[in-house]
Amino acid sequence: MAEKKVDLTKIVALKRQKAEQDFRAVQIEREQMSEEAERLAAALRALDDPGPDVDATILALRHGHVRKVMSDMAAGNAAAVQKDAELDEAREALKRAFDSEERLKDMKTKR
Repeated sequence: MAEKKVDLTKIVALKRQKAEQDFRAVQIEREQMSEEAERLAAALRALDDPGPDVDATILALRHGHVRKVMSDMAAGNAAAVQKDAELDEAREALKRAFDSEERLKDMKTKR
């Protein structure tokens, strides 16, 4: 019987560890998406001030660079919303894992 408790404790600890890893992985992906969004926004801001290379800016505008950046930003925003949902799911899984550990600790102290 005591061996089952140890196994259950190990299983719950492994589930918590997995939940932490999943949460961090999604968090890192979300941070990378934020960095990419900032890079795209900087690219758009750069078009507002062409500086000395006006010809390159005019060519970029003519050949759809702005539309491409805008569509990339829209796709990035949609992906960010989806990644936020994944982050919420990972956070909930982590909460459940911590709750399971707390319940096991409570069960041990009550005995």
